[in-house]
Amino acid sequence: MRLHFSALIFLLVSIAVSQSPIKFARFPAPSPDGSQIAFSWQGDIWIAPMTGGEAKRLTVNTAYDYAPAWSHDGKMIAFSSNRMGNDDVFVLTLASGELRQLTYYSGRDRVMSWTSDNSAVLFTSERDWEPFGYTLSLYAAPLSGGTPYRVHSAPSDYHMLSPDGTKVAFNRRGSPWWRKHYRGSAASDLYVADLKTQMHRKLTDFDGQDGFPMWTPDGQTLYYLSERDGTYNIWRVSANGGSSTQVTRFKDDGPRNPRLSTNGSTMVFEQGLDLWALSLPSGQPRKIDVKAYGDVRQAQMVHRTMTSGANQFAIAPNGKEVAFIVRGELFATRFPAGGTTKRLTDTVREETGLAWSSDSKTIYFSSNRDGNFDLYSLTSDSEAEARLRRTEAYRLDRLTSGPGHKWDPVLSPDGKSLAYVVDRTRLMVMDLETKNSRLVIEGASIDNVQWSPDGNWFVYTNDDNEYNTDVYIVASAGGKPYNISQHPDFDGSPHWSADGRVITFVSRRSGEQTNVFMVYTSKLDHERTRADREEEEDDKFDAPKKPDPPKEGEKKPIRVDLDGIERRVRQVTRMQGSQTSPIASPDGKKIAFRSSHQGEDDIYVIDLEATGPERRVTTGGNAPSQMEWSADGNNIYFISRGRISRVAAGGGTVQATNFSAEMSTDRQAENLYIFEAAWGVLDRMFYDPKFHGCDWAAMKTKYRDYILAAETDDDYTAAVYLMLGELNSSHVSFRKGGGGGPGTDPEEVSTSGSSGTIGVVWSNDRSGEGLLIERVLPDMPASREDANLKPGDRVLSVNEISVDGNTNVWKLFDRTVGKRTRLVIRTAAGDERTVYLRPVAMTAQRQAHYQAWIDRNRQMVERLSNGQLGYLHIRGMNQGSLLEMERELYSAGYGKKGLLIDVRYNGGGSTADMVMAMLAVRRHAYTVSRTRGPGYPQDRLPLAAWTKPAGVLCNERSFSNAEVFSWAFKTLKRGPVFGWQTFGGVISTSQTSLMDGSSVGTPLRGWHVVNSHINLENNGCPPDFPVEEMPYDIANGLDRQLEKAVAEMLKEVAKAPPEFPDQKP
Repeated sequence: MRLHFSALIFLLVSIAVSQSPIKFARFPAPSPDGSQIAFSWQGDIWIAPMTGGEAKRLTVNTAYDYAPAWSHDGKMIAFSSNRMGNDDVFVLTLASGELRQLTYYSGRDRVMSWTSDNSAVLFTSERDWEPFGYTLSLYAAPLSGGTPYRVHSAPSDYHMLSPDGTKVAFNRRGSPWWRKHYRGSAASDLYVADLKTQMHRKLTDFDGQDGFPMWTPDGQTLYYLSERDGTYNIWRVSANGGSSTQVTRFKDDGPRNPRLSTNGSTMVFEQGLDLWALSLPSGQPRKIDVKAYGDVRQAQMVHRTMTSGANQFAIAPNGKEVAFIVRGELFATRFPAGGTTKRLTDTVREETGLAWSSDSKTIYFSSNRDGNFDLYSLTSDSEAEARLRRTEAYRLDRLTSGPGHKWDPVLSPDGKSLAYVVDRTRLMVMDLETKNSRLVIEGASIDNVQWSPDGNWFVYTNDDNEYNTDVYIVASAGGKPYNISQHPDFDGSPHWSADGRVITFVSRRSGEQTNVFMVYTSKLDHERTRADREEEEDDKFDAPKKPDPPKEGEKKPIRVDLDGIERRVRQVTRMQGSQTSPIASPDGKKIAFRSSHQGEDDIYVIDLEATGPERRVTTGGNAPSQMEWSADGNNIYFISRGRISRVAAGGGTVQATNFSAEMSTDRQAENLYIFEAAWGVLDRMFYDPKFHGCDWAAMKTKYRDYILAAETDDDYTAAVYLMLGELNSSHVSFRKGGGGGPGTDPEEVSTSGSSGTIGVVWSNDRSGEGLLIERVLPDMPASREDANLKPGDRVLSVNEISVDGNTNVWKLFDRTVGKRTRLVIRTAAGDERTVYLRPVAMTAQRQAHYQAWIDRNRQMVERLSNGQLGYLHIRGMNQGSLLEMERELYSAGYGKKGLLIDVRYNGGGSTADMVMAMLAVRRHAYTVSRTRGPGYPQDRLPLAAWTKPAGVLCNERSFSNAEVFSWAFKTLKRGPVFGWQTFGGVISTSQTSLMDGSSVGTPLRGWHVVNSHINLENNGCPPDFPVEEMPYDIANGLDRQLEKAVAEMLKEVAKAPPEFPDQKP
């Protein structure tokens, strides 16, 4: 026994301390002499011998630590971490373990490298936005703790200083590096520049990605990453220019995040799931087999007890039980009181769509438990206990099989049939006795299916080829559907009242807001007046007795008069904001709906037979979803903040059905399912059935191992992005739900925080006392009359804390937004004074830089055109920018002969056609009065109009709908296009939520140029007059594109005929 016990102890110890290979480590960095490698794994920083072997953990934190960089003497490692809520720069001294925070900015600060003397850490950040048009800039954070200063004035996402510190190699432009095979105007090129003179040289001119420059110790050669052979590989080129030489020859998957040691002997990078080393100048790449002792950071089994998080519910017909979904699992509890909660399903896959049987003993739902969404039924398998929330035995029956995803089961009123949709393209009905299904109707996007109360009809929504959603009726036996809304904008969310007389829906018929509409299914009800209804109520009062109730199972047929039904549609609400989710009361006399009318999303009720206004029945912004009336019409049930809630139809306190949903989940199994679900969304919905030439089915298998290796949400997200990158597509995205950091790839997304700003640009000059102000931005706290800060002023202290060379002013302004802040100022003349102001958020400073850029451009156009041309910039293709453009068509264009419309740096949206509508108006008449000359009355036009000569400016950062606009302007020959070719990222997209709260951005509609049939995806709009912007143009206040546009537009103006005849009043 003693021997066996000792052996058991030895076995357990061996298991506890066994080594595991490290897979999917990220952001490798070689030590200066190339003998060690640092990297990020499990969200921490590790080091290991370059030859492989045991890794040692350097940081231990629940945050995500990444992008390590060794100091050139090998004594310190800098890295980025979100442990303070956003990505800041930290430095770890290896000998002592001392950890210092160097940056305090509420954005993303990513470590790049060190200055040659190790006195400061170099990092990229998007903090000044000055001038507008910048993305990331290179900054230095002094080890002494002083305020970071900008090192390089050309925008770039990757900078590397030369060994002597006099030059910088940098990427210019750039598409996301996880994306494969992008070719276009936004592809990254490699430059070298002198930091003092700004003299620069373009080293690469490939239309794909070149980047991640790495200097050799002598400063004569640069290694870099390029996809010029079809796969990302390492290349080298002379720092003086010339042809490039290929160094590695990986196929399919190339290196990621390469870094070179200070002595130039060793390069490290990620490839596949492994770390690799490359001995230079002539070695071959080799894997670094790194192992680690210990367990994973996260528990394999995750136990959750949730009292909120419900996203679907269904109340049993007997009103005593409610089934609901939390995190993809099915639960049941007593209704309405709640209490003991029973878990009815136990899978890591998703259950969705609930429908009760008429006897309240069976629940129907859709489940992905076998890899495809199919319909199931769940019934108590206990003769003694039929209640699902109480029984200990269940019978689960699969009702459907075969190809296609089956969703949204809806039970027929007689309880004998189950309607459902397949792939959103077919409406089916199943006979629950035979389990046979029949086709009712086919469509492009069938949704919101509901039976009529008599079971003879369906109401549903469907889209046409122009993506217009309308409300339809079709006989449940099949036949020709009838469009009852017949409107050229969105109509949706139909609901049939329990008495069968009213169908409600929402419609967008005035601007962007939606309102509630209704239609009586019979002409008779439509024609009845309020007086008729009052007489009927009076007759009921005098009636001798109530009519006999219908026999059980008997449904009175509903009268549906289809002829002219679309003309009987009535608008119910005329409120500001959007009104959604209308549901008619059981007697069809009231309509409850959701509205943002008073600034908060709440429930309102309107009485169709009363003259009074709508009544708000909830307050406080409940954001209700899945609203439904109680059978007696006295209450409204809904989900609010993840809780099943109810409120009296007349208003009152919102009450919740309390539940406690407990579940234990295998973390890795759930992560695999979320990955498969994300893959599946794109598999079903990606606009190109050929997936841009990618073997999409193979990607599911390929990246499964990455998901299994991902130890944090950030690494998980990075793995999904690598899979998405195989599509070579814009508008793909993924956001991980379930907590654990920002849930996005730290290489791509910033985290917002609470840094305050007073609206100044700090000088790089750190000599003298305090911190020197270089510029003061207009309309910011520092420029207010009571503050009146000026360039040349010095800030000596902030809230009694002195500012000197070792003070980081960003730390002093951390979490100061809106708070009264005391500054001591020394003016350029030497006078000291005290100023009190309230810092604002960094978004306000960005807006100030943007406005300064607009003002400069407008002044330039005014000066260069001698007042003949107007200028306006459209910041986004959204309603706010559209309204601003409509105003500026008048203000910027008034009295001008031509107009320049700038969509550079415009990230897109959806308003291209509305913008074109303002520019494509053709004059058919003009008016003259006794006191006015020729013109056209603006109040006769639906939008402001510009009919004189116009030109458009675009560039590689014009994206999506801004590109649609540029292409439209060019295709319709409205005028010349200037600047640089747009990105080539045009696909309509949607966000699909997954059961854990993750979301997937899915390109679902491609755009093509009419006649030429050019796919706008991966084909940017080429300008008629291309002008490439140079790296330092923005920093130096130059705009070659705008200058060219003015010169050419003056020619357009000169040859344009008069808009109106020269006729005096």
